[in-house]
Amino acid sequence: MMNNNSHLNVFKSAFCAAVFFLGSLQGTMGQSEVPDIAAIQKNTILRVIQNLETKHVRPKSIDDNFSKIIWTKFLNGLDPNKDVFLKSDLEYLKKYELAIDNELHDGSSDFFTAAYQIFHKRLNEAAGGYKRILEKPFDFSKNESIQLNGDLRDFASNQAVLTQLWQKKAKYLVLKKMSDLNNGKGQNAALEKEARVKVGKWVSNTFKNLTGPSALNERFSQYINTITLEVDPHTSYFPPVKARSVNDQMAKRFYGLGLELQDKEGDVFIKALRPGGVAIKSGLVDVNDRILSISDAKGAMLDVTGIPITDIADMIRGEKDTEVSLGLLKSSGQEKTVALKRSEIKDEEGRARSAIIEKNGYKIGYIYLQEFYVDMVNPAGIRSADDVQRELIKLKAENVNGIIFDLRGNGGGSLDEVVKMSGYFLGAGPKVQIKDPNELKIHTTNGAPLYAGPLVVLVNEQSASASEIFAAVIQDYNRGIIIGSPSTYGKGTAQATLPMGKMGDKTKGTPNISYGSLRLTQHQFYRVNGASTQLRGVRADVVLPGKLAYLKIREKDNSTALAWDSIQPAVYTEFNKASVWKNILHLAKESVGQDEKFRIVDENSKLLAQNQLNPVSLNLDKFSKEQAKLSAFSRNIDQAILLSEFKKNKVKGMLDQSADPGNEWYTKWIDGLSADLYIDKSLDIVTKIIEVK
Repeated sequence: MMNNNSHLNVFKSAFCAAVFFLGSLQGTMGQSEVPDIAAIQKNTILRVIQNLETKHVRPKSIDDNFSKIIWTKFLNGLDPNKDVFLKSDLEYLKKYELAIDNELHDGSSDFFTAAYQIFHKRLNEAAGGYKRILEKPFDFSKNESIQLNGDLRDFASNQAVLTQLWQKKAKYLVLKKMSDLNNGKGQNAALEKEARVKVGKWVSNTFKNLTGPSALNERFSQYINTITLEVDPHTSYFPPVKARSVNDQMAKRFYGLGLELQDKEGDVFIKALRPGGVAIKSGLVDVNDRILSISDAKGAMLDVTGIPITDIADMIRGEKDTEVSLGLLKSSGQEKTVALKRSEIKDEEGRARSAIIEKNGYKIGYIYLQEFYVDMVNPAGIRSADDVQRELIKLKAENVNGIIFDLRGNGGGSLDEVVKMSGYFLGAGPKVQIKDPNELKIHTTNGAPLYAGPLVVLVNEQSASASEIFAAVIQDYNRGIIIGSPSTYGKGTAQATLPMGKMGDKTKGTPNISYGSLRLTQHQFYRVNGASTQLRGVRADVVLPGKLAYLKIREKDNSTALAWDSIQPAVYTEFNKASVWKNILHLAKESVGQDEKFRIVDENSKLLAQNQLNPVSLNLDKFSKEQAKLSAFSRNIDQAILLSEFKKNKVKGMLDQSADPGNEWYTKWIDGLSADLYIDKSLDIVTKIIEVK
């Protein structure tokens, strides 16, 4: 979502060029070998296209029309804010507009190569242009403005127009940095110079990274993803080195130092130290330390200014017991280099957890699940269904009167885990229907439900995929009430990961070669009532306005999203009779009422979304007022969704005794639950179900 820093994020995206997956195509080659980049690109393209045309659930024709779309989207993706290319560059590249489909079938990368060479040249010119502009002070008294949304601008007709845009962009960045650095210093020449120097260093390092040794591979990954994402929004390409990090994320484990990072306009700070991590145990790293540099594989210290925070996190992670050095700027102003050995970090914060909340004389169990995770590598590793089962058993032992299952922000995960988990609440019967071009499968569970009491499921616009399967089956069975945004994300497809490459031969001394992997949409899932969740998502039974309501972030906002359809319903028996459930739903909606807080959320969310498209003033006084207005919208929402101190609910954490109950993150989490307006309304609704039952 976009917030009051969104204008800066828009500017960053021009430099970052909408890169979806970063990595080196040389990752699997022997260190002494010099890879044939052209051959790797050709083989990658051929394998991707073959899979798209033969294994996708709804293949698209890769023809002249597809070619025109890829031509436009790739160039716009390289330069989304239209501040790198000139119109003449696009005119030169026009000759490839109808040739890309033929190139893809031949494994050719001529269009990509031509576009990349021009883009690389223009980046170097832009780097020099920004450097010259940032050497001189700015005049903030002029009544100028800039439109940061590239969709609302055209490419520059000549170099003079482009230079003028750079001038305004740099001016905006310095204004923003001055605002961040102010802290009561007042606006003066010294502050302007400090901001200009910081912005200059950030811009310089950003361009350096975008034109560095890995730039070609990163842009090629972006090109392949432009192709795959045109087939549908969830078919994507991963370079070889990304496979491990994806598996680690699903498994909730990795090797690192136990740091939580925060990006503040190009500067990366340590936001928190994870309990049990190497960093906190060393005593050498503190919260608010700024990371200046990180050692590479050879031990050389690399300046990280301008490097995306996700890449910095990847640099810190690595193999178990390997050493990494951090160059830190302490809050005292002292620069310090610390060397630490990586160890396993278990993402306890990302795993299922529960609490008991008291309201209206009842004890209500609460379960939070961030993702339907599973360790794909280790059969004995963690599984989200097992973790939720553990939390359910703990809550039942406390004799809770009802349960709230929170799936807000849960983007999905394992199909097997969500099917198993839904059985805990529904018992035996079909849970979801999965269709591919050749067959239809109905996934079922057996046995009695683990928990059969009153249930509410909290969702929002970012609840997707597996979250929607869970919410849909709970709704179709009349088992629990779905509360939250008007609809969930709307992802009704399932993907399989297909490795691409060829096996080597040890006897001949030839290595294995990987061309990465393709996460390909091969299945569609349907509710037990036969409807798809694709595009439409799961509509909430009780709608509560949210901060994201007016932002275009759902599946339906993707131009390449697959269409909605339906199939025959499965045979299932509703948990509650329709007449009884209709009464429960009526009481649930009635209990929410017309809360003034939700009116504030709705009104300010709408204003926040509308103001993202407005030009930004480069006049100091007007800029400050605009920023204050945007901040006020966000602040109004944030304040509205929190209960006042005397209205907070009583919360008892259910952290295992083996864990440290004094964990800072856990304490904050418990406090957040007590003041959460959406949970408070869910408690009122659960109460209605309890009283009807």
